[in-house]
Amino acid sequence: MTVFDALSRLSAADLPQFTVISGENDDIISELKTQIFQKIGFDPSDLSQAYFDMTESDPNLALEELESLPFFGDGMLVVFENLWDLTTVKKSVLTEQQVTRLENFLDNPLETTKVIFICHGKLDGKRRIVKKLKKLAFHLEATDLKPNELTQYFITDSGLQPNIVNLIIEKSNANFAIIRQNIEMVKTYADGRAITPDDVQAAVPKSLSDNIFDLTDLILKSKLVEARALVADLVLQGEDEIKLLAILTINFRLYFQIKLLLDKHYTDRQLIEFLKINPYRLKFLVGPARARSRAFLAQALRQLIDTDYKIKSGQADKKFLLDMALIRLSEKK
Repeated sequence: MTVFDALSRLSAADLPQFTVISGENDDIISELKTQIFQKIGFDPSDLSQAYFDMTESDPNLALEELESLPFFGDGMLVVFENLWDLTTVKKSVLTEQQVTRLENFLDNPLETTKVIFICHGKLDGKRRIVKKLKKLAFHLEATDLKPNELTQYFITDSGLQPNIVNLIIEKSNANFAIIRQNIEMVKTYADGRAITPDDVQAAVPKSLSDNIFDLTDLILKSKLVEARALVADLVLQGEDEIKLLAILTINFRLYFQIKLLLDKHYTDRQLIEFLKINPYRLKFLVGPARARSRAFLAQALRQLIDTDYKIKSGQADKKFLLDMALIRLSEKK
């Protein structure tokens, strides 16, 4: 069960008195915050609701709001965000006296007041106030979703077909916020019609991973001029040669792994399960891996690893060594 499954069980009517959203994945925290605000119908103009960004608000005013009886309606909702004092982040916004006031509220809360804490960071379990809060609060921890959880979440959230969602995730480097952004971009591009893989390719900008895949393809096809031009473009865009080499090495290692498994008669499904790879991506990897010999892929991988060693040991300029690697790889058959 994911943190979003846990959140789906909550409603405005049964919101716990204390709710904590915490974790180091800010994209997940942002999504949880958006969803819980939608559930409770949060409205900044509602005088029975109060929001405090503790990096900007006066802590005493925030605590006074917490300790006061509601003047409008039967209850009060108070949201504290960026209360660093509850986390392992080496920052604080409260004095020791203010921490004690908050702790006293946890010991003797007003039944009419509900509180949501949004903490960007891990809770500091060594602090007494955090130990108390953990016992009292409904805790939503913003951790990275597993690949299958990420896919299922966006299938449910977007209503798109699994193959389309998988492709968008692949092109978004599994970044939660970018996936959501790219889904909206593809929907806008399709303008109400059924979305196809071609729509995703057309609407979603190429990632670095896409560009390195193109570079690998150019090398395998011995298109040296185009490969060198692509590297030059990526460097102009701010990418470092060492980073490009590292991703290129990962690609060739993946080709080599696929070749070994194909020689053992692995099916596509077995390859996906063993390599934990996106099915759409695998479709474009199997052909080149099958077409090349194991000896070629092993030699190419050794060439890339040797180039990385020479760069990091300062034997020559990284631009020169990467260019020499492209030339040698493009010459291999």
